[in-house]
Amino acid sequence: MSALADETAKLDLRVAMEAGNLQAAVDAFAPDAVLRSPLTGRLTFSGHEQIEAVTGVVLGVLDDLRYTDQLVCGDRAVLVASARVSGRELEMIEHIRLDEHGKIRELTVFFRPLPALAVAMRLIGSGLGARKGKGMALAMSALTQPLGPLTAIGDRIGAALVRSTL
Repeated sequence: MSALADETAKLDLRVAMEAGNLQAAVDAFAPDAVLRSPLTGRLTFSGHEQIEAVTGVVLGVLDDLRYTDQLVCGDRAVLVASARVSGRELEMIEHIRLDEHGKIRELTVFFRPLPALAVAMRLIGSGLGARKGKGMALAMSALTQPLGPLTAIGDRIGAALVRSTL
């Protein structure tokens, strides 16, 4: 999308991610863009180099990524997507702010449900850690490993408990 005026055209990021085209995905961002992590408020990725690193890992972690909805209004957009991560269904929302050229200047990502988020967190963290070496990948994986089973159990038990109160 070369300008903000065409609100019916698919956003460049959507087209690139659906195609698994890392370079085109990075090119959808302004050079000084910021990508906000869905995993923690303490982590952002800035500029093409960092955005390329995290997007490359994400493309390797997510299977069957498909966008289902796109809303564009002026310099803001929302993409709704689903994917699988280690066989678990994952839903995503991407809140986007565009610059005057239609490039992404800010992207905030949200994931659900929590058990799939925990698995994604482990795999993305490990993938980013692998860029620094096997030890870093193992450390990042170990920090998040317990979250997957704990959230899966909590999801089943918590949902049953809530249902019993209704």
